[in-house]
Order: sequence, then structure tokens, then C-alpha cells
Amino acid sequence: MAKILIIDDEPRFRRVLRLALGASGHVIQEMANGSDALNLMQTEIPDLVLLDWQMAGLDGLQTCRAIRAKSDVPIIMVTSKPDGRSQALASGATDYLTKPFSVDDLLERIESALSRPRSAR
Repeated sequence: MAKILIIDDEPRFRRVLRLALGASGHVIQEMANGSDALNLMQTEIPDLVLLDWQMAGLDGLQTCRAIRAKSDVPIIMVTSKPDGRSQALASGATDYLTKPFSVDDLLERIESALSRPRSAR
């Protein structure tokens, strides 16, 4: 299965995702902010990133642009911001999912993003 990096400042949300995605066989890493995630990604590139938009410090758009500048890893923006899809995609996100969502929907989007050829991301 895939190595997935969750970047979100909400510990409970990270925990729910870690449990749900771990139960599906994925290996999960977590970071509470964009800066720490970018530091990690200097040495270790995940197969997919789940990225929150609204975080202190580097927000999700800034983090997304920084990741995209160095990697074509799929990035799914997972946020409570319902009106930011076009901004997120313009910043390099592969997909956009608004909270709340079903775990099944998230798993489908993850599988879809992982199945795309890297050049199409």
C-alpha cells in the first residue's frame, strides 16, 4: 500500500485519518504544520499527501506550492473551505475534498490519485 503524509494542525482529525487509512493498509506519517512537512520531504517523499488548507504559519496553499516546486507527488487538499477548489488546483493540488466527507470517498480519491501516471499529475 501507499505511504501517505497527513499535514493538518488538528490532532483529532489526523488521528481519525491515521486509523481509517491504516486499517486500509496504508503507512501513515503525520505533520502538524507545513514547515515540518517540507523539512521531512527534503529526505523522504511520500506516495501521496493529504493537506489541510487552514493552518497557522504556512497555510495549505503555500505548502502545496512548495511541495509542487520539488515533487509531482499527488496532493489532495482536505479542508473545511468549500469555495477554494480553483485556488487549490491552481496551486498544484491534484484533488480537493471538503470536510466533512466519508472515508469511502477519501479512499476512492486516494486510489484514483495513486493510479494516475506521474506525468498527468
